[in-house]
Amino acid sequence: MIGLGAVLLALVLLGVRPQTPEQFRSTVETSVQDALSSVGTARLVGRTALQDNTIAPYESAVLADARKSVATAIADVAEAQPPDASSRELRDAALPLLQESARLIGDLDAGDRTAVDGLAAVKGELASVLEAVR
Repeated sequence: MIGLGAVLLALVLLGVRPQTPEQFRSTVETSVQDALSSVGTARLVGRTALQDNTIAPYESAVLADARKSVATAIADVAEAQPPDASSRELRDAALPLLQESARLIGDLDAGDRTAVDGLAAVKGELASVLEAVR
């Protein structure tokens, strides 16, 4: 019984081990890439909707998926512990853009078609952060 407890404690401690800067960078890179893809998809759906070429249920489903993906990206970056100053700077650059992406996708889903322009701008900024990470 004590042996099993020691094994479980070791597994828990390994799971809460601090990330290395490379692991943190990889988490941010993956999150930003996922958000960039979602923002691009949402923007495309929004542009198509502006031309009255979408079906409302399709538009809602695509935007819900985009919103979920960005929410996951936000959670992944926010929950990761930056191990050093450069990691904190990277988090501070990425997290507001991820949050803005979520807000704009939500606005677009609520019918605010001006969010399409905002998505174009945040897409460019996310691409810049992704380029800096790589």
